[in-house]
Amino acid sequence: MDSPEDAGCKSYVFSSDTKLSVPSPSEDWQAWATRRGGTAADLTTIRLTLQGRSTNSVVLHGLRVGVESRSRPKGAAYDLGLSCGGITPRHFEVDLDGPKVVAAPRAGDDGTPAVNFPYRISSTEPEVFLVHARTGTCDCRFHLNLDWTSGDRKGTLRIADGKSPFRVIGTQQLRLFELDMDKQQWVKQPGADTVPGAELGRQAQRSADRRETA
Repeated sequence: MDSPEDAGCKSYVFSSDTKLSVPSPSEDWQAWATRRGGTAADLTTIRLTLQGRSTNSVVLHGLRVGVESRSRPKGAAYDLGLSCGGITPRHFEVDLDGPKVVAAPRAGDDGTPAVNFPYRISSTEPEVFLVHARTGTCDCRFHLNLDWTSGDRKGTLRIADGKSPFRVIGTQQLRLFELDMDKQQWVKQPGADTVPGAELGRQAQRSADRRETA
């Protein structure tokens, strides 16, 4: 498992409101973001390479999403302004803002058709899944559950980011800074200030804070 598959070519959210220093062009930008506590913004893509241990077939019956927590996003988003650069992968879309969170099969950007479960794998017939988990409104933590059978055996494989759940933060209500490499500076972009209702929400929060301190 590679997680996240698109690390280093996207936006990150940082909990501190302090503007960050600009990474150098030669720096490992994923490591730069990770060292500063950055979390994937809006989208994280999880790449799963699945292969049996023998020539005996393993049937994969479903991929389920377990949402562990949702909270209000905090901090600011920083866009690195980069583009992401065998086996044809199977794509699944996860809407973490939806009322029922599922891993829905979708077509690939290269025209690969959407294919639903079941899948069959073995040591000679691997599969690669790309799970695209999106949110615009929450700080979400989640894991994946992969159901399988092989002969008379069955089980569920829990997939997470090591010992921690996967995490992605929506940025609709956050300030956004975009990296201008030519000027070597972060440039504030139109963001939460232009989201309908954002200012009303901040005013309501300030009123609630005043009531608590009164």
